[in-house]
Amino acid sequence: MKPRTHHKLVNKLRKLFSRGGSPRQISLAIALAVPLGIIPVYGFITPVATAIAIRWRLNVALVLGILYLVFPLQLVLFVPFLWLGGLLFQLPPLPFSATEIMTMVENETWKLFQQIWTTNLAAVGVWLLIAVPLGALLYRVSLTVQRRFLAIRKA
Repeated sequence: MKPRTHHKLVNKLRKLFSRGGSPRQISLAIALAVPLGIIPVYGFITPVATAIAIRWRLNVALVLGILYLVFPLQLVLFVPFLWLGGLLFQLPPLPFSATEIMTMVENETWKLFQQIWTTNLAAVGVWLLIAVPLGALLYRVSLTVQRRFLAIRKA
């Protein structure tokens, strides 16, 4: 990519992500998107985040961009959330070996489904315990950084 083209692309992305964004709104978008981006449930978070962003009049592109940026964290944290949920709510451990899973699928499909559902629900409980303080912390830090950056920029 040519330097001039790269510069134009960066400027367009910067405008898209900062459009209509006061420091408070941008901080709120970050505080919403990061915790939602690590929830241990797959398949529905994009429409939920979009609806919340529209309802709170946040920059949807920014919220979704952050959501997709933290997606690798969701993958990395999925098993630890399951493990912590099982530990916190004293659930039996999920079978993770292929042999155990196949045996349960053949003999106890409904029990396996219930166990996965319960453990995933416990993982969401652990996520809630982490997401609320994480969102508050991200909001405060982001707002402070942006205000300092704006103060430096004005000076």
